[in-house]
Amino acid sequence: MSTQKVPIHRLPLPSSTLQHTLPQLALSDQPSSQRRATTFKSSIEGIWARVNPLWASWPLRLTKEEALKMGVDVDKGGQVNVEDVLRRWDPVNLEHTGIPHDSEEETNGLNTFTSDHRMKLDPILLGISTNTLRDSLPHLTVGDAPTICNRGASPSPDSTPAALVRNALVDILSGRKILKSEKKDQDGKEYGPWSTRYCGHQFGSWAGQLGDGRAISILETESDQGGRQELQLKGSGRTPFSRTADGLAVLRSGVREFLGCEAVAALDIPSTRALALLTTPFPDLPVIREQGPEPSSLLCRVSPSFIRIGHFQALNPSSVDQGMRQIFMGGRGWLDDQSESQEEEGNLETLRKLSLWVKDDIMGMKNSTLKEWVQEVVKKNAETVAKWQVYGWMHGVLNTDNIALTGVTIDYGPYAFMDVYDPKHICNHSDPSGLYNYKNQPSRVLFALDKLVNSLAPIIGYEAIHSSPPPQGYAIDLSKEKRKEWDEKGQEVTKGFEEKYWETERQVERNGWLKRFGLKTYQQYDDREIIADYLSLLYTHRIDFHTSFRLLSTFKASRIDDVDYVASFVSDFVEGTTTTKPDDSIESAEQALISWLKIYSKRALIQDEQSNYGDSENWEIAREKEMKAVNPRFVLRQWVLEETIEKMEKALTDPYTKQGASQPEEWEIDQGVREARKVLAKILDMSTRPFEPYGENPGKGSEWEEDRRLCGLGKKEMLGFQCSCSS
Repeated sequence: MSTQKVPIHRLPLPSSTLQHTLPQLALSDQPSSQRRATTFKSSIEGIWARVNPLWASWPLRLTKEEALKMGVDVDKGGQVNVEDVLRRWDPVNLEHTGIPHDSEEETNGLNTFTSDHRMKLDPILLGISTNTLRDSLPHLTVGDAPTICNRGASPSPDSTPAALVRNALVDILSGRKILKSEKKDQDGKEYGPWSTRYCGHQFGSWAGQLGDGRAISILETESDQGGRQELQLKGSGRTPFSRTADGLAVLRSGVREFLGCEAVAALDIPSTRALALLTTPFPDLPVIREQGPEPSSLLCRVSPSFIRIGHFQALNPSSVDQGMRQIFMGGRGWLDDQSESQEEEGNLETLRKLSLWVKDDIMGMKNSTLKEWVQEVVKKNAETVAKWQVYGWMHGVLNTDNIALTGVTIDYGPYAFMDVYDPKHICNHSDPSGLYNYKNQPSRVLFALDKLVNSLAPIIGYEAIHSSPPPQGYAIDLSKEKRKEWDEKGQEVTKGFEEKYWETERQVERNGWLKRFGLKTYQQYDDREIIADYLSLLYTHRIDFHTSFRLLSTFKASRIDDVDYVASFVSDFVEGTTTTKPDDSIESAEQALISWLKIYSKRALIQDEQSNYGDSENWEIAREKEMKAVNPRFVLRQWVLEETIEKMEKALTDPYTKQGASQPEEWEIDQGVREARKVLAKILDMSTRPFEPYGENPGKGSEWEEDRRLCGLGKKEMLGFQCSCSS
């Protein structure tokens, strides 16, 4: 595999791609077929549909001048055909071929296509994550994009290599240009952008078909250091799975996910990654939401795979969910009589293909059985949710379609990091019952895994009976009796996965807590006297979760008998971790903390603990350093996100709103973009380096003051702030 850095349109494809391995969902050749909501029955063969990005308003808007250019005079009664309007987006103009200029340069066989209408897009690159480039796409070069977005530099002249590479990136990510193969391969397949179908349980109830409603994948690639990665655009327009939505994303949604991905990854929690965030000039593409028009966003996110549990449910829904229908107003309804019968049993052949592809190619488990693969899926998801709990991170929408097979954190909607510790905290105001509250997260992930095991039961059962995975065509003319036998065997051989899940989750969570408490050994009483009692103390006295751990990192257990030291530490601790409290509440919190610190000090002073830190004289210095390396100083709190979004929106919209109906000057627009980039870059930098001592050490100056402020608790009214599912 080449280690050479290449621009996005030269990224090598992996040896096995989704499109060349998994069956396609058939759509008509009409341009509207990619945009009309279409429901496919579970027995149909197909995982993905061909969909090109359409970063445009929906419903479509057309001026009289545009209609005239199409040969239609609406003033004279002319009628505009929607197919003709959409056909303007068809990428038919070949821009660049997949043939390299240098004969020794490798080619991915993909060409760049566009259309005159696509080239009218005016994308603005707001942010790019160099950490994602380093970790996931080390073979991708993006020119001067990082210096423009993260350092405030001016763009290089258009003719320079740095500008050409950056412009290629923006063109592909915005949909101005489309990467696809010009001709079909020997198997009759071509390669190009796609969206996938899945089903799922939402808030515990079967929701039927869902799918990539505003996400379009554009490329898969692979490198030695970054492994296999898929690039997906979120907010890139209508797909056949958009139902009644517009397929777009508002700026606040894109900013939240762009920063959230990188903040979670920086805490060593498996996550999808954010590569870049784009927008358009505000008047050009207003996204209409409940508060009126908002600036748009388009996020490029990266992951080894975006396959979710819901993909398997779509192919083999449980018996109680079979026959469910969903008709979407304004859409196409059921394609080619997609009515479900009571005998509907999904598509076991495609289920086999998808399972083996994820097992072998995505998760690298070719020599493992299907049962071992499922056990690994369970293990990875248990590990991830355990880390969420340790860092007080809440997903908010743990539907089965929001849980990945690889165990990475996926789909950042109304997520939140814990402020004041509350085990029943709800971060999503669309979840009034608290189904997905902090405490419930492990059990809801297990619920989703149970649905996965149920969907996979027939192929796992087949493998157990025949001592080999099911071959192609294994389900042809399958009898009910044989199907039942496979299902029952599959349930039998996977029995007990719940216990393994809890065993893994509790062990990983315990290990995470011990690290945050600076404890290198485990004592049987730690679960209660150290972990549970401390969390109970935080809850009872409404103490901030993350700040408390950061301050605890500085506590010297060896000085527990120094009354003045303990009193000073406890006073500073309570003041730094709570908002305004009455004197009696402060006194109560301080007394409770002193009682717990005595137990904690005794535990920390065990000889084995000290010896694990090396030098007997400096063990507490080493201990503080290690604790601060796992207890973040900066946390991507809700108030920080809301402030960041507000500042960016103002910077991007002010040039237009201040001028009223007149067109703002180019320098004003550029100044607004620069300011939005600056705001985003600051929070991205702190999110990716959360353990730095921002504003902790003595200092002065505006930057020091700002760092200190951004690491604060924020206003009291923002504590526990809730977002909606749409964020």
